[in-house]
Amino acid sequence: MTKRVKTFDDDELHWYALDVVRQKEYVSGFIFNRMGCVTFIPTEMRFRKKNRYSKGKLEVAFPSLPGVVFVGFPGEPDWYRVMSMHLVNGVLSLDNKPRRIQTASMDWINYRARQTDGQLVLERHKVKFKGEDVERSVALVQVQGRGVIRAPWLLKEKAAASRPVVIAVQGERKRILHSLLRDATPAVVEKLEAA
Repeated sequence: MTKRVKTFDDDELHWYALDVVRQKEYVSGFIFNRMGCVTFIPTEMRFRKKNRYSKGKLEVAFPSLPGVVFVGFPGEPDWYRVMSMHLVNGVLSLDNKPRRIQTASMDWINYRARQTDGQLVLERHKVKFKGEDVERSVALVQVQGRGVIRAPWLLKEKAAASRPVVIAVQGERKRILHSLLRDATPAVVEKLEAA
């Protein structure tokens, strides 16, 4: 009996794992959401001191896979538009071509079930400045099932001048993403496992 490989329907989202600038995962997810895409940013909660002089700690949301954002495109992605974004470095893959994540696989379902999702939220807060109330924007992270949590300070970084289209996954990210990015055909999986 031959094993049938699931084909994707036109009404499903096209999910890809994108490599983005570190510490800008939530910002890039916010931009993709404004473009009409769906994002999934695996998020973990940690405690962090307010500053080095205080003993009190705050709960802060951090991406659990630094530099990785899963993006669900409504149709086939416009790679020129995606790669021209200043926060996107490339598409994560195990070989030299972008691999669409199979959302029907148990690996993807189990991974999504174990991770919480985080989204950037911009809010306006009133603060006192020189005795007057002034509004300013505050970046917060909406964590699935937890509500709004403080975001870590976002450092200013720029993407590399040469943006590769496909980036080979290595190290810890390869261990976590290997089952999600592999091709469903048995010949390709055997070739990858042999390498």
